[in-house]
Amino acid sequence: MNASVHFLNVGWGDAHFIRLPSGALTLIDGGDGSLAEGRDHPLRWMERRGLRRLDAMIVTHLHEDHLNGLLDVVRSVEVALAILPYGLPERAVRFRPELEREASELTRRVCGILETYRELIRLLEARGTEIRWRSRHASAESSVVWEEHGFRLEHLYPWQDDPLPALEVLHSVFDADGRPEEERLAELAGFFDKSNDDSSVYRLTADGDETVGVLFGGDLMEGGWTRLARRSRLASRIWKAPHHGLEDSFQAWLLELVRPEACVIPICAERAEPLAERWNGMLRGSGSRLCLTGSVPPGESLLLARGRIHAEIGG
Repeated sequence: MNASVHFLNVGWGDAHFIRLPSGALTLIDGGDGSLAEGRDHPLRWMERRGLRRLDAMIVTHLHEDHLNGLLDVVRSVEVALAILPYGLPERAVRFRPELEREASELTRRVCGILETYRELIRLLEARGTEIRWRSRHASAESSVVWEEHGFRLEHLYPWQDDPLPALEVLHSVFDADGRPEEERLAELAGFFDKSNDDSSVYRLTADGDETVGVLFGGDLMEGGWTRLARRSRLASRIWKAPHHGLEDSFQAWLLELVRPEACVIPICAERAEPLAERWNGMLRGSGSRLCLTGSVPPGESLLLARGRIHAEIGG
């Protein structure tokens, strides 16, 4: 019995399915929700297969290219379990519309992300989905999200005591009494760049062997990988490279630790071109091959690995 992993081409964004022999289906992130030509969408992928249920839906962190497409999914199919990064501070209400309109572009983007996340939680609650904060899986003893027929999905980062700088921004903005609303709104822009530092990392393994597994790197920055590497073996057959292969997270020293057969980078071809020279230099002599999700049109597939865990882009 084999499991399958499908990395979707959603342009600049992440959306990955895990399907177990029982048919149980997990979705990690949902892309930005775009229905542009040449891109896939997790809901379209499910519709092509006649699938109407997700056993688990995971959000690694709060950015549009991971979050927005999940609204379409939740509105259309049954979701049994949602694992979310964290709850928003109790006072995290919207600012006055006239202030948001006058704020910087980055601040307006953060306001939009938070509103999308609120709507996602509202929809999940309304549809009776079990909502679980990832902090429930924030230690070596509690890291297992699910396990079936020798397949195991584990949450590797963040764990207890790992810093969550983006969440700290939210608490600073919304828990502060007496500060002018304009000042707090301006500070909110800092959430955007720090959200990647809050990103989750998950790993799928088979029969307890990490080296045949799939490491889902989210958008975790290099500092988080440094902390993770101190406590966990990272060797995996397939590595979904973090943050679209950018230099702030996708580094040669990490490649040496993971030693993947394939590095999957979720990126469209035109945005990959300026990065290709650095990638090729990193991978030269490593035994790893580079696979871009944007190189595979919707409905087609690129095989990455066979065996207990069958992995492909698309499919």
